Amino acid sequence: MNKTLIFLLLLLIAVLLLSQLFIVLENRKLKMKIQDQQQELDVSTKYIQQLTEQMNKIQETEMADKSRPDKLRELLNSYLKEQKDEEYTQKIKVPIEELQEDLSEYEKKRRFIPDLIPVKGDYAISQRYSEKHKATDFAAPTGTEVIASAAGEVLSVYQDKYFGNVMIVDHLNEYATFYAHLATTIFEAKTFVEKGETIALVGSTGNSTAPHLHFEVLVNGENIDPETILK
Repeated sequence: MNKTLIFLLLLLIAVLLLSQLFIVLENRKLKMKIQDQQQELDVSTKYIQQLTEQMNKIQETEMADKSRPDKLRELLNSYLKEQKDEEYTQKIKVPIEELQEDLSEYEKKRRFIPDLIPVKGDYAISQRYSEKHKATDFAAPTGTEVIASAAGEVLSVYQDKYFGNVMIVDHLNEYATFYAHLATTIFEAKTFVEKGETIALVGSTGNSTAPHLHFEVLVNGENIDPETILK
């Protein structure tokens, strides 16, 4: 009996100890779980705080932009424009008045350069410049207007056996132009003509098989290919 009683007491003590140990382990697990949750909560709280601070900064910036006076923007634009204008002025280093004078002088010079197609209306180039033919021939109906390729003085008007009716215009620089096979001429020698002004009519006079204008350009008395200067 004593042994049995002792065994039961020991068994009861063991059960109580195991129960206590189980309770301790469960409490420890619960505590660790609570600590993990607290850590997660702390991390989440910090993250939310950071997001809140960022959002506040963005809102403050947007509100500052919206509340910025328009005059500040105007001053900024004005400053940038002044800087750009100053930079442009420094680059060109030439007053506008001088540029206008240069342009006007350029236009005057162009007025006396024979770069204008010398016939008015439809035409076809029937023969181009070569060593044996120092001109460009413009085929056009008889009576088509022949115009001065540049302003200048009519140097000579005459008839030639080969070229027929001829007109030579001196452009008061290194250029001169030669117009041949004309049906008729409108101006006499020593007459000033303007660029683009009608000075004669296309014909087929002299040694010619069809109506056309024989047109030569001379620089300091030497022939050049007219197509290198005509526009």
